[in-house]
Amino acid sequence: MRIEGAPYLVNLSRPEAVRKEGAQPEAVQATPAPARPRSFDRVELSRESRELERLKRELAALPDVRLDRVALAKQNLQDGVYRVTSAVSAQRMMEAYGKR
Repeated sequence: MRIEGAPYLVNLSRPEAVRKEGAQPEAVQATPAPARPRSFDRVELSRESRELERLKRELAALPDVRLDRVALAKQNLQDGVYRVTSAVSAQRMMEAYGKR
């Protein structure tokens, strides 16, 4: 069986060509969106979150170097009481920088 002729051809690139013969396009009426009350976004932080933020601010205010500890180490070095073996220094450096 062979199908030929214009009534059997459909142009898929034009969707309006797929309508039934003689059918009128349906009028699309725009319906207004229902009126909704204005809503606002709101965020509430938990007590733990506020405490964490406070601690972060306090930590940021602290100096990076504890000057009292530095002064004590300098005094111990000058007095000759601060003694550290090279093995202990190497071990601490490996602990701090070797495990990355």
